[in-house]
Amino acid sequence: MKRKSIKDYLITQKIIIMICTVICSAILSGCALIPNLSDTANNVLDETSGQVVIGSHLTIHNTDERLTLSKHMDTLSADGLYYASWVAGESTPYENIDGESVSLYDAQLYVLAGEFKSTETAQENMNNWLAAGRSNYEVISEDNIDCNGQSYSLITYQFTNTENPYDHGVSVFGVYEDTAVCMELTCVKNYNEDLRQMLTEFLGNCTYE
Repeated sequence: MKRKSIKDYLITQKIIIMICTVICSAILSGCALIPNLSDTANNVLDETSGQVVIGSHLTIHNTDERLTLSKHMDTLSADGLYYASWVAGESTPYENIDGESVSLYDAQLYVLAGEFKSTETAQENMNNWLAAGRSNYEVISEDNIDCNGQSYSLITYQFTNTENPYDHGVSVFGVYEDTAVCMELTCVKNYNEDLRQMLTEFLGNCTYE
């Protein structure tokens, strides 16, 4: 059996969760297909400031030299969805479902934002994303944190899917006005960095307005 691609596991999985909650008429599961975002990516980076703007409210100024911007996509902005990712550590070849060799990094950080009609709807969708995380992962711990004035629900977990090349991770879920946010930092088994510390430091450089 061929292994799933990094694109399938590490991009599609997260965005499918968001699309499930935003487009209620769509029923997606497992390896359901969505547009190939990596082929239509619109990579945007303010080279002068190093800031990445995601949606209408969130600005990220990453200062962690371990994390390098990989993708910044607004191809789903018509549906109120925004996505960006960063990579860390070494990359190794990994065979995708098409038999092609792609790069697997030691760790990847995903930021997903969904903009809705109201704060209440954003909160409802955030709750759905958090519930999906609880059901899809083996949750080790759960906590509420505050970073740079923004509150988040945080979970740490192990992956239960043995075909997933990543071993464990940490995610946060939050709401700002009409925007729900999910950030997920995952890594391979032997990556020795403290994921919770990495993510909270990253959150300290996220501003909402």
